[in-house]
Amino acid sequence: MTRIPHRAILALILLACVIPTGLARAEDTKGKWQIGFGLSYYSTVDYIRSNSDIAIAATTSEEAGSLPGIASVDERPDENMLNQPSINDNFKLDFSASYGLTRWLAMELQAGYMKSEVGNIEYFFSKAEVAYGSDSLQDGAAPVCGPNGDQACYHYNLNTPGATPNNTFLPVGQVTEIPIMLSGLVRFRPESPLDPYLGMGFGYVIASLKTSGEFDSRAAEVESLHVTVASEGEWTDSIRRDKVAAAPGFTPTPLEATVNSGFEYHLVGGVDYFINDHMSVYVDARYVWSNTEVNITIDGAHQVRLGDFRPGKLQNLSVGSTAQPYLWEDRGIAGCVDCAGDGLLATEDANGNGDLDRRGCADPTSGFPCEGGTLYFFPAGPDPSNATGVWNNPAEAVKVEPCAQCATNDNLINIKCGTSNSACDTEDMNENGMMDRFKVYGVDVCSLPNSATNPVCTPNDFRPHIQYVWPGGCPITLQPGDRPAEGCPPPSPNQTFTTSGQDDVTNIYLIQGGQIHLGAFSLGVGFKFTF
Repeated sequence: MTRIPHRAILALILLACVIPTGLARAEDTKGKWQIGFGLSYYSTVDYIRSNSDIAIAATTSEEAGSLPGIASVDERPDENMLNQPSINDNFKLDFSASYGLTRWLAMELQAGYMKSEVGNIEYFFSKAEVAYGSDSLQDGAAPVCGPNGDQACYHYNLNTPGATPNNTFLPVGQVTEIPIMLSGLVRFRPESPLDPYLGMGFGYVIASLKTSGEFDSRAAEVESLHVTVASEGEWTDSIRRDKVAAAPGFTPTPLEATVNSGFEYHLVGGVDYFINDHMSVYVDARYVWSNTEVNITIDGAHQVRLGDFRPGKLQNLSVGSTAQPYLWEDRGIAGCVDCAGDGLLATEDANGNGDLDRRGCADPTSGFPCEGGTLYFFPAGPDPSNATGVWNNPAEAVKVEPCAQCATNDNLINIKCGTSNSACDTEDMNENGMMDRFKVYGVDVCSLPNSATNPVCTPNDFRPHIQYVWPGGCPITLQPGDRPAEGCPPPSPNQTFTTSGQDDVTNIYLIQGGQIHLGAFSLGVGFKFTF
């Protein structure tokens, strides 16, 4: 709605002042109707407070015995405290009808109409960035990276991750209010041209809210986040509630702004100045309390801090991943040229528990598994019939018994039946009875064939061949004997590596929400017609 200048109100008041006083006369409104039309300046008294100046202490002063240390500080600039999101002040059209019950008492019904802007709330985000240095081959270590453990590991120099803060303010939208008020008015000078009155009453506020296009765009952005850490930022000196993000994270519900209709009660005071028997000018002031409110939430909470996980270019690839063709155990078997790359994962670990179970080998009737020697070919990807996704039912696998094969072709499968594990006939290279080779390796995704469509890659990241990095989950430094042969790659003297998860970044979002009650103060002027 187009704002009406303040001089419109002044014009109405001046008009009343220039009317010749000789025309004024007392008017008893008992048993008469008064119909009024006016304009009031409507100012919402509630607003949302910023938390930008809050610091969280690790302990209380009583526990510390002195000033407590600071555990964390709100990332937003402190001057954001000057921003107080509310409903903008605006002019409201008024219509009233009253009836004089006695000379002193009248009942009035008033309705208004107003549109006004809501906002602006804080929308702060810090975009994390990783600067990659040069990559180089490891020094003096045997090739242990890649799907087959036969590729060289690369070392990446990573500078300290930086962050670019973006402190913005977001207009919420436009609210429409239609207050309907029933009041009892007590008149103090019913026989005087200047007739002041006081009153009180209750009513109902009909409200609706239309969010802005910018707000809707940001709401969609929030809904697309992959949140790994979240906390409610509506903090006080004694309360802080954290939202727990279950691994591997969650997608929050959108940024939302709503308004409800509800009851109100109010006080009113004003004065009528009678120009003649049938017309008067009035000035009217009202203070309104209301349970109607604009409610702004992010994932169902106010003042939320979200950590949006964004993987870097040195990403983890898991064994059996259907998203990549590099499957460690899809290597086939000796003598079978069609077995490698057939989408089946070959392993001695029939039940997928990471162990080579031997308890049932001596007694097949014991019910315990007997693993080691027999190869099981499982389909690539997770088991859809198992909640854990792990293939652990031998009946669902292609089973290759080595003993029957060895009799006809000793070179087909180099596994000797009925003997203990040794380095030449089993996957269990260190003979500890566990399939403990590492299951995740790192790769520079910008060196993969499809890197041109990967948003984390730039043209400068192009590599002519696939580059593998230190496996994710493995310590950066290892001592001899820390890991078995099938575990994390052995250490290289005087060499450190970048793990494939070290370059993952988290973008921080701090979004202001809260409640704005529609209680307000209004000051209005207008005309009334008495008949």
